Order: sequence, then structure tokens, then C-alpha cells
Amino acid sequence: MSKGVLSLKVNVVELGAVKTMQFDPSMTVESAARLIREKLPPDASLGPAKEYGLFVADDDPKKGLWMEPNKNLQYYMLRIGDTLEYKKKTRTLKIRMLDGAVKTLLVDDSQPVGQLLVVICTRIGITNHEEYSLVREILPNQEVFGTGTLAGPYDSRSATLKKTDAISTLTLGRSKERKMEQLRKQLHTDEEINWVDHSKTLREQDIDESETLLLKRKFFFSDQNIDARDPCRNGVLDGAHPVGRDQAFQLAGLQCQIQFNDYVDPKQRSLNIDLNEFLPKEYIKAKDAEKRLLAEYRNRRGMSELDAKVEYVKLCRSLKTYGVTFFLVKEKLPGKNKLVPRLLGVNKDCVMRVDEKTKEVMKVYPLETVRRWAASTNTFTLDFGDYQDSYYSVQTAEGEKIAQLIAGYIDIILRKVC
Repeated sequence: MSKGVLSLKVNVVELGAVKTMQFDPSMTVESAARLIREKLPPDASLGPAKEYGLFVADDDPKKGLWMEPNKNLQYYMLRIGDTLEYKKKTRTLKIRMLDGAVKTLLVDDSQPVGQLLVVICTRIGITNHEEYSLVREILPNQEVFGTGTLAGPYDSRSATLKKTDAISTLTLGRSKERKMEQLRKQLHTDEEINWVDHSKTLREQDIDESETLLLKRKFFFSDQNIDARDPCRNGVLDGAHPVGRDQAFQLAGLQCQIQFNDYVDPKQRSLNIDLNEFLPKEYIKAKDAEKRLLAEYRNRRGMSELDAKVEYVKLCRSLKTYGVTFFLVKEKLPGKNKLVPRLLGVNKDCVMRVDEKTKEVMKVYPLETVRRWAASTNTFTLDFGDYQDSYYSVQTAEGEKIAQLIAGYIDIILRKVC
């Protein structure tokens, strides 16, 4: 056998046929695929050649990979006797929309998710595809607890004291982490959203054809017209879109008008209003919650369902927190050695600090003032250059997510400008 020849087994999956073929290691994958196609029997009933590709299989499905057409065979370090699969690159992908509808699309399994989203959004009719991403469902009952840190090495001479201190420190650490986790669940911040990685293929992320992914807007950049289909209601009710008390009841009144039409005195018509379906959790327990809700509902009398929907969306979009992605972080109090919970938000215009209890915006940093940022295992730091003398640093395990979000907005801005 010639030194420059690579002998490989080729499995034509659709035909169930395996044959040994010889290739020049320097030839491109595209040329190799063309050669395989030429060697097939004339009566082989395969689809168009552009739908097929070469695949290096592995016992672990996540490690199997599609070969890139413009790469040489030698790039993949193939050995004599290795098996290549010649098969269709298409697969089905189930996409769930925010309204619950599920669409099944044919996509290219060899392309990274970022490329697939262009095709997915185009087929669905979404023009601003760069603002969308896919979400995997979160495993139920997922708990995250801190481990605590012991103050120092074990000392047998004061074992009782140090053991007690260690247990106290451990318990305190876990208690604080539990409180943060409970707060995180209440606020529905971005930490609990399992975004699919745009740089990897579905296969590399172990997403098979049985899994359904949610198509969700990740970046709020486009200044689109007010649309009654805007899915902001869910964000208001589950806490992902923080609103103040006054706005919460105004929105609840509009929602009543949308669902029940004009207000009718309870003496004439029974209204079974479940506050959980109209108000964020933090405002439900107020003594006057139902009374205040009915007052707002009464004020909307005469408004059509469509007008109420448009008004609802308009009110949402007028809030400073609309289109903001939030992360629950810990920041150091000025002049004190104490960390407190805080909401750190990012949108197309700025980075903001928001009170996690009142949802009031405490500080806004324009996005154009961000000079640098750095993410480590448990911290995230922002440098605002001349806009602020000191760095802004927070404690969080989601630093990489925050960094990707800021980088994503800046990337969209640069593309729009160019």
C-alpha cells in the first residue's frame, strides 16, 4: 500500500452497506464525500448530495462529530481501518413557542446552534434572529447549597471549641446559601434559564430528537411596534420581569378587563378571581390586594380586549426594567465588611443595580461606559473607565453568563452600526 493512501471503512447508513475505500489524506472532506457518492451503485436511491455529509462516529453520541467540508481528512487524525459514516445531515428538532405551540422542523445536525437559529427564526417569521436563543428545560427539584469554609486546621487541644466553630460556620454558610436560593427562585432570574450554547452543535450538547427546546428572546434590542402578542404577562407574574406595587395592580386591572370584559358589581355577577393569576407573589398577601385589584379593574370599564392588551404591553415597555435580564448577586456594602443580595440587570442600554425587595432601580451605568469586564469562578467585575473611579465587583457564580450577555449586546450594537 502506498504511503500516501488512507484506507477507511465507509458506512453508507441509508443503504446499510459498508465498504473499504482508499483516500488521499490531503483531500478535502467535500472531495471525499463526492468520491464516495461516485462509487455508489447507479440504482442507489439517495437524496440530493448536498443533504449528505461524513460523520465520525463514537460510542458516546456527544463525541461523534460531523466533518467540515473544507477541512482535509488528515486534520481529523484518522487511522487506517477507521470507519466513516456517509449519511443525511438533517434531523428533526421540536421547538416550543411561548404560547405553548410546538413546531417540528428539519435542521442541519452538522451546524452549530447559532447557525440553526437563523434558519429556525426565518421559517417561523422572526426577523431579529440574533436576539433569540433556545432553552433547555431545568431538572425539577434542583438544589444548590454552599459547602461552607472552616476557619482553620483542626487542633486536638481545643477540639471541642474548634469543632463547634466549624459546625456553626458550615451551618451558617448553608443557611445563607439556602436563603439566596429561595430568593433566586422567587425572583426567577436568568441563573435558572438553561440556555443552549450557540457555538456547539445539538449533538455536542446531547440534545436528541425526542427533546423539545423553548424558543425565547434573550436580547431585547429591536424597537419594534407594540404588539398585543408580546409575552410580557408571564414575566410579570413569575417575577422574571420585576414591577413595583402600583404598576403590578395597574397591570392586574388590565388583565381582568382582557379576561372578563367590563366590570360588573359582584352583587350582580360572581367573580372568581385567583390573585395568583393576576399578581406577582410578593403582592398577593397584602390585606387590600383584592380590593385594590377590583378598583383598578373598575377603572378600565369600556376598554376593548385588544386595547387592553396593547395598553398592558405599552405599560410593561414603559418600565425601566423592561427587557432587562437579571442576576441575583451579592455586593459589598460601602464602608462595611458585609455582603447583601442585589439584582444586577443588563439590557441594550445599560447595566443596572436594582433593589431585590422593592424592585426600585438604584443605579444605572450606560452600556457605552463599560470599558472592560472580568469573570472568575465566583466573582464578576466591571470597569467603567472615567465614568466611575472604582471598579464595580459582585459575588456570583454566573459571571460567565453576565459576560456573555454584555458581549452579546455589544456585538448586536456593532453589527447594527455597521
